[in-house]
Amino acid sequence: MRLNKDSNILEAADLVLSGMSREESLRQQLAAYGISEEKRQVLSSLYEEARTRLSAQQKCYDEQWSLSQQLKAQMEATQSRFKEHARVVRAAYRNEVDTLHLLKINRFERDGWPCINQAAYFYSRVQEQDINLQPYGVSRKELEQSRSAVKTLLGMKKDRSWQKAKAEHCTQEKNAAMKALREWLVEFRTIARLACKHNPQMLEMFGIRVLTTA
Repeated sequence: MRLNKDSNILEAADLVLSGMSREESLRQQLAAYGISEEKRQVLSSLYEEARTRLSAQQKCYDEQWSLSQQLKAQMEATQSRFKEHARVVRAAYRNEVDTLHLLKINRFERDGWPCINQAAYFYSRVQEQDINLQPYGVSRKELEQSRSAVKTLLGMKKDRSWQKAKAEHCTQEKNAAMKALREWLVEFRTIARLACKHNPQMLEMFGIRVLTTA
């Protein structure tokens, strides 16, 4: 088994721990070459740490994905409402150039955060100017809800940035734990080949490939 993936590293460590716990004679052979009970305990600790860090990383990325999905759905809905409200204002105030200029809705910014930032400015100005759209079917409550939705969305953007940084940190910790575990296993495999030189088939229980000659 090659130690080239996280799953392989964890499986290899599990095989070593299981093999050493089952075979007393094998433990004695390995102990003669420096693989003591203390070193087995070190492996056990490294193994648990790697599993914990991998689980934490997976949880971080699941949370990041979930937040991204929520953000995407809310962004689409918020953009749609904003454009609807902006079109109502354009029609209602088509003869008031100064008002339209103040609200900066002569054209829509591209979808995504440019549009959301435009929406934040729009709803802020609508509130400041006390623009009444109720005669056109848009209540003050609806405008306030939309303004609140934009504010929530911008907060989610900050949360996503924090979640991304957290996931990157979890990945670094997981990589460090896997590296330490892999290094232990590489050293162990070198020693195990020496300890089992007269019975190389024993290596297979550790996931170590045994070369056969025809």
